[in-house]
Amino acid sequence: METSIMATDLKLHKKYGKFIKTFEGSTPVMLVYDAEWIKEAFVKNFSLFTNRRRLLFGGALDQGLFSMEGDHWRHSRKMLSSEFSSGKLKKMMPEIQKCVQHFVQILEDSDEQPVDIRTKCYALTLDLISHTAFGLDSDAQTNEDSQFTKNALRLISFGEAEQPLKEKIRSTVAIFVVLLAPDWLVKLFAKLSITVFDAGAINYFEQLCQSVIDSRKSDNPGADFVQTLVNNMKETSKGDPDTLVDTLGYNWTKKGLTKTEIIGNALLFLFAGFQTTADTMLFVFYELAQYPEIQEKLYGEIIEICDSDDVTPEQVNQLKLLDYCINETMRLYPQAFRFDRSASEDVTIRDIFVPKGTAVTAIPWTIQRDPEIWEDPEEFDPYRFTPDRFTEKQVTAFMPFGIGNRLCIGSRLALMEMKLSIITALKKFEFKTCPDTPERPLEFAAVPAVTPSKKIMLSFVKREAATTD
Repeated sequence: METSIMATDLKLHKKYGKFIKTFEGSTPVMLVYDAEWIKEAFVKNFSLFTNRRRLLFGGALDQGLFSMEGDHWRHSRKMLSSEFSSGKLKKMMPEIQKCVQHFVQILEDSDEQPVDIRTKCYALTLDLISHTAFGLDSDAQTNEDSQFTKNALRLISFGEAEQPLKEKIRSTVAIFVVLLAPDWLVKLFAKLSITVFDAGAINYFEQLCQSVIDSRKSDNPGADFVQTLVNNMKETSKGDPDTLVDTLGYNWTKKGLTKTEIIGNALLFLFAGFQTTADTMLFVFYELAQYPEIQEKLYGEIIEICDSDDVTPEQVNQLKLLDYCINETMRLYPQAFRFDRSASEDVTIRDIFVPKGTAVTAIPWTIQRDPEIWEDPEEFDPYRFTPDRFTEKQVTAFMPFGIGNRLCIGSRLALMEMKLSIITALKKFEFKTCPDTPERPLEFAAVPAVTPSKKIMLSFVKREAATTD
């Protein structure tokens, strides 16, 4: 049986310690399992670790926030940050709640029979993103064969068993080039759109974004992520003093965002948002089913505070045990189980020398399970996040959305989606294990994602109060 990346990281840390220097092709790489060192490097010395390791994906994705560098990244981050403000999230809540109610109805239709909760969570988050990002009804929760759903799943299927052989070969070659080839060859592959992702799926979503943008430019304005970006769309032109060329060779402008940047960031919103949010939710459902006493305490908190179907942001913010349960889930199963920054020059931090160009890779999966930091780290214990137990050392070691100025820009939206989903489902059902539910500790597939080796099967049993409503 192949070993997951996370299991490999745990073994490497145990064998070699907190710092491991190696090479991937011609790129020097340093794996870091020390939270204090990571904080000093990525936060206090952010100017030296501004950019991620150069991983070009090809197509419009290379002009999304993840791949951008330097001033181009700073400009785009500033432009996009307003999309995730408290006011914008509040406006999104009706659409989020509509999708969540549909999700709960689907669980109710299961008639208390075991369901593959990962599949249901994926459909929910696709539905959420299609509404909040694109202003479209994807039909993801009722039609598994919709083009939106099929292409989204193709986008994240690299390395998984159901991926067609042709795509496995193409993505394997692309991953080899991205990780091991010299910079000029990586750029060439990106320009030729030879990517680590399914080329057909990328093309489908680029065309979809193009059609949405064209629609919004005419007489059909919306109130979603893409619409706001379209309102700030500016194309570059030669000779314009505000037109600049970034370190990857792409034109950008200080006046707004180009059409390709809008498409790239919409794709990034989809790719980075739907799988990570869905997988975190499924692990919350799984752990609450494993620990029914915690589930019932959370249910009691929700019933006390959220006493009507219309949940407000203010009520959500009062649900402290819900915060602890989600935090504990993200501690155990961080979706960003690895993230990196590239050193822009030679630097020594805490007596560790880092040569220019080194890809410094933080390993949250291992750090967040370190017994020197966390008591009984493999246990699901939400109460470790209460103010009297959550230590400064643990605050530094807890980094489920990354750290510093390149912290995940959509984290607040992801948390709101998860919270509303859990609140609504828990008011209606008890989450229960069944004979096909895998036991703790879970094992994970050897793919670049936090993917359980076995399906997470759970039953959703109607609560008596919900049955009599």
